[in-house]
Amino acid sequence: MIQFIVKKFIENYDDVTNRKVIKAYGYLCGIVGIISNSILSILKIFIGFYAGSIAIVADAVNNITDVGSSMITIVGFMISDKPADKEHPFGHARAEYITALAISVIIMFVGLKFFTSSIERIRNPKPVIFSIVTIVILSLTILAKFWQGSFYQNIGDRIDSNSLRAVAADSRSDVMTTIVVLISVGCSKFILFPIDGYIGVLVSGFIFYNGIKIAIDAINPLLGVAPDEELVNNIISKVESYEGIEGSHDLIVHNYGLGTTLASIHAEVCDKMTIIEAHEIIDKAEKDISKALNIEIVIHMDPIDCDLKNKMKGDS
Repeated sequence: MIQFIVKKFIENYDDVTNRKVIKAYGYLCGIVGIISNSILSILKIFIGFYAGSIAIVADAVNNITDVGSSMITIVGFMISDKPADKEHPFGHARAEYITALAISVIIMFVGLKFFTSSIERIRNPKPVIFSIVTIVILSLTILAKFWQGSFYQNIGDRIDSNSLRAVAADSRSDVMTTIVVLISVGCSKFILFPIDGYIGVLVSGFIFYNGIKIAIDAINPLLGVAPDEELVNNIISKVESYEGIEGSHDLIVHNYGLGTTLASIHAEVCDKMTIIEAHEIIDKAEKDISKALNIEIVIHMDPIDCDLKNKMKGDS
């Protein structure tokens, strides 16, 4: 199903290094989120007011915030695609992290809002109307949210997008909260104390925790985190694979957002090699590695005493 949608709406969907393709993926996820979450929120609001359940209404409003998150996702990809300019020489790709942070703030606000509403329901309990229709609709929304989370995760992994992975995590959290709401509605017929209010508190806790987690995931790359170990190993192995390069050191990797990674490394070349020979090797390595790993790499030529290095190898 996911592959069918991707093939239907994304031109050149396999070229995930192309910024236009990446933007198309982001727009697709945003549109899918707006449509699906709008339908889910309307259904849950209807059955929430019908059943008189604060937990279902809280879950519905959580889906409404997901609509807002999807809109923010589209805006984030739109800004990220803007080319570099004088004020932003490395482009605007980090806007994706700002997008994820904005999503997290919305999610935390909703969590706090329904925490207070659920506490009020515990203090002033109201009966919840049990019906098979409510159970069926909630069950269908769980399946829809599960698929939605899988869709976002699949696309997020394809284009290496933190904001889409954040939305995928939010969808998985929504699956858990709706399951808990479903259980509360099912038990309301047999339990006298205000379980609806307590489940509302639990749901709001899930929502708030997920918001914090998404915020941390968005802030970390803005502060600066260690580069991906696989990328580091790939860069080193590719640099050292060129004939004439004896070794490497001082690798630095900077992540400026989706599809924008800059790296620099010192490549050790024999001091007996001419500058022209060394430059040709380094120049070729920069072009090849940048294209192969979809990064911008600068390689510093670092001459070493080859006789001394070979002697040290022999002594060891």
